[in-house]
Amino acid sequence: MTYLIVGLDRNTLTPWRRHVLAADVATAVRLGCARAAAQGVQLVVAAVIGPDSNVVTAVAPAARAKPQAA
Repeated sequence: MTYLIVGLDRNTLTPWRRHVLAADVATAVRLGCARAAAQGVQLVVAAVIGPDSNVVTAVAPAARAKPQAA
């Protein structure tokens, strides 16, 4: 399936979007984050849009990172 990954660069808050071919949403998010990273973008996924314009909830792996201890 083709998914549209929509998000922001964590550092600059610049919008980012790409179409990704993947078997499921989790794979689409992982591929989108990898493509963004290859462009120097630290992606925060705002939405994953699937077939028939269905918005699927997803969070970029970087957004799930645990805070570092002080």
